[in-house]
Amino acid sequence: MRSETVVTGHYRPTPSPPARKPTSDPASRTARGGADPGEPGRESRDRSRGGSQTLVIAEKPSVARDLARVLGVTPKGRTHFEGATHVITWCVGHLVSLAEPAAHDSAWKTWRLDALPMIPPRFRLAARSNAPEQLRAVRDLLQDRRRFRGVVNACDAGREGELIFRYVYELSASTLPIERLWVSSLTDEAITKGFARLEPGSKYDRLADAARCRDEADWLVGLNATRAVTARAQTVGERRVYSLGRVQTPTLALVVTRDEAIRGFVPKDFWQVSGGFTTARGQRFDALWTHATGARLSTESLANALCSRCATAARDEAQRPIVESVATRRTREPPPLLFDLTSLQRTANKRFGFSAQRTLDLAQALYERHKALTYPRTDSRHLPKDLHGEVSAMLSSLSAIADYAPFVRAVASPPPMPRRMFDDARVSDHHAIVPTGRKVDPSALAPDERKLYDLVVRRFLAGFFADAEFDDTTVVVRVGAASASAPPLSAIAPPPTPKTQGTGDKSASAREEPKILEALPAPPDRFVARGRVRIEAGWQTVAGIEADEGDGTSARPRSDGAEGNDESELERTQMLPRLVQGEALDGRFESKKKQTRPPPRYSEATLLSAMESAGKSLEDDALRAAMRERGLGTPATRASTIETLIDRGYVRRDRRNIVATPMGTSLIKALPVAELASAELTGEWEARLSRIERGEESRVAFMNDIGAFVRGAIDAVKKAPFSLTSDTTATSQPIGRCPRCGNTVVDRTGDYACALGPGPCGLSIPKKIASRLISPELAAVLLRAKKTVMLRGFKSRAGKSFVASLVLGDDGKITFEFESGARSAGETASNEGPPRPAPLRRERAEMSAARDASREPPRPKAPAATASAKSKRPSSPEATERDALKRAADKAVLETLTCPRCNSGRIVQGNRGWGCARWKDGCTFVVWFETAGRKLSVSQLEQLVAKGRTRSSAFRPGNGPPVKGKLVLDLDAKGGSARFEPSDAE
Repeated sequence: MRSETVVTGHYRPTPSPPARKPTSDPASRTARGGADPGEPGRESRDRSRGGSQTLVIAEKPSVARDLARVLGVTPKGRTHFEGATHVITWCVGHLVSLAEPAAHDSAWKTWRLDALPMIPPRFRLAARSNAPEQLRAVRDLLQDRRRFRGVVNACDAGREGELIFRYVYELSASTLPIERLWVSSLTDEAITKGFARLEPGSKYDRLADAARCRDEADWLVGLNATRAVTARAQTVGERRVYSLGRVQTPTLALVVTRDEAIRGFVPKDFWQVSGGFTTARGQRFDALWTHATGARLSTESLANALCSRCATAARDEAQRPIVESVATRRTREPPPLLFDLTSLQRTANKRFGFSAQRTLDLAQALYERHKALTYPRTDSRHLPKDLHGEVSAMLSSLSAIADYAPFVRAVASPPPMPRRMFDDARVSDHHAIVPTGRKVDPSALAPDERKLYDLVVRRFLAGFFADAEFDDTTVVVRVGAASASAPPLSAIAPPPTPKTQGTGDKSASAREEPKILEALPAPPDRFVARGRVRIEAGWQTVAGIEADEGDGTSARPRSDGAEGNDESELERTQMLPRLVQGEALDGRFESKKKQTRPPPRYSEATLLSAMESAGKSLEDDALRAAMRERGLGTPATRASTIETLIDRGYVRRDRRNIVATPMGTSLIKALPVAELASAELTGEWEARLSRIERGEESRVAFMNDIGAFVRGAIDAVKKAPFSLTSDTTATSQPIGRCPRCGNTVVDRTGDYACALGPGPCGLSIPKKIASRLISPELAAVLLRAKKTVMLRGFKSRAGKSFVASLVLGDDGKITFEFESGARSAGETASNEGPPRPAPLRRERAEMSAARDASREPPRPKAPAATASAKSKRPSSPEATERDALKRAADKAVLETLTCPRCNSGRIVQGNRGWGCARWKDGCTFVVWFETAGRKLSVSQLEQLVAKGRTRSSAFRPGNGPPVKGKLVLDLDAKGGSARFEPSDAE
């Protein structure tokens, strides 16, 4: 099904009715469809509208069921639910999108440089193919003017939800007046209040404009740049698609730039001198030699000379070490800000290693299914003041959970309103992520859901507690006689100030290495020691941060995730003895060799921070907030951007790091237009989209600027020289993991090779061995199992066919193994055929026997009496080989999977499904071979276990019509450990 309509730049839907004042009884008003029965003129207005019912359109079926429960509508029906006053339907994500280029102009069907740029005067809409039956149902309902007096847009309260509704509404050519449901929680109370204060749809026209601008800008920049660079690459012999995007390409450039800085970094040796000092009472502490110009020495001889000088002075009573100054300062550390989506993703990545997408999926499940958290796709870290009235209900629900009850009891009643938590001026479309007032049983949550819920709850409770207080002490020890030419260090070495709320991601350019001294400064020498003692725990008690009684430092948080710079992790310092100025000490001195370090690789946490600030290095939360509108993408889209880069082979995960692949690096280096990879430019566009939402900028001006940028970029691509390094042009899909180094193996022009490159690893599997083509599937089996089944199709140098299996050795070399069990003497298999070790008689005889056996036709088994004609035919050798290859591949995959429930058992195959090998010990993990009306493959099982979800595909839930969606790992789902979710189009 494909249907289109024209979208004009000044589109406005039919004016909505004026906003109605809520009645004193929202529940009864909701049940009647949103109107006060005593409202004058209601009946005549209903007749003019043409209907008595209200149509409600949700974004997902799960939300539609929640709305139906509150509105008293029976949730029965394949495409919609019908009630007396309301009819509820849903969109299954994006049902409508911008049409493909060829639908706008037939000249844009082929990918040619001379057809670019593609800038349609008007954008067309097209029906997507994921759920045609649902789209037909929604369109029919929207066009039924006689039945409905209006429609309620109940899609997610945000830019994307607004766009989903507006596209369907426009494609349907509906004229129903629009009202908007805007809620941040899916509890019954929140939905009831939302329907009691429905707002006219026209209030959100500016939000719709911003959503359209974002979508059209992505279409213009992404499709034009992708076609231009791909067509330009074809002129230099490259035959692949190079996908670019308005947000994904600048994000890739951030990773490539960081990796290049690491590769180009040249470490420098330096030396530091430390002193171990002992008081007359036998108490010991350490201090570091420090000078006003630096604390690092360039050579070992300088460090040894300094140690000797200090040791000599320490033996002299007049120059021995003394405490020159002791400075103590009381510092206060306020509770961390509440979570927005990006900060939650960063913290979960640091604490638990969750990917950004995994965190979003968990938060969405806690919001939609469990009603435990508020709307997660938010960029605000504050709450509106009018929400304070609901805090008591939130605390009451948390008091029923044993882990949180002591903290709830400590909160005053009524609860306070901390200014750091409640700030109307810093709340955008949605407030920060907090627990709802719904009572939650933590044991009913999946393990990962419990972890994320715990993070949010502790962060919320901590906001009502006092600041943590510390005594920060800095001690300066002088070795040698005082000198007027060397001022005291107390002025240049103040006590440290703890970092709070920063991103912790300094860019390579912003990292300033301390100065390395080439000569020793004149004596006296001074050593600095710092210590910290926590006086009041305050909010850190809730966060699970305990003071270590052994050294007086603050340990890492257990649950709150308040670690790293962004999460207020305190500097690890020592417990200092009680010292007084002028106190004499004994000292011993030693030098240590160290090296300067390159900037760290991006983790998902730090990459999210860099995207949020458009690549700027910001340690201060206030500065970062000022840059919030200039980031790459939005909190809701950043996770999918990272996943897209991984799926297309531009970056890869290396443990918790994000690293650019050779293909991604080559693409960024070859881009003729630097602006296509500019994080700052894209951040400026995102800021303008936010201004459009606020009505501070026009949609027309923004789109004109995007069009001008696209025209300039295409002209530059056409004129500029262009080259790509051929040995780095891998396909977008990784083949598997390298058994030598653990990195990704990618599909290159002539082989399957480790993405780490030929230098560090060197693994390479040729695409043709002994005249036989090696498919990606066969290469994947070889990587996983290190041995294939017996394969036909090989030819020797003399042109004779033979049968053998391929074996991948620990050294990365590939050898043959023949049917007799003999191997090719450890020599590498190549395109020239099997190796010929001397003597050759036995190998030749084995090859001859194998060749004869391969020529003998297979003997089919006697067919059963009820077998069909098709089953009576013997399988061909090729089919038998394919089946054996698939079985070997599936077995190799299963051997790598660990049960996600118990995290220890292996996944095994049973009669009806896959389960955990520890089922006798009580592990209940199971995924049925046929789930949601579709027979699953081992590859889909691997996606489910490793990534928590399968790729989008067609399923038949409930034996109904095909619905596009994905299986999501749900360890507590009924009837298996996976549940079906309809697709939310990207």
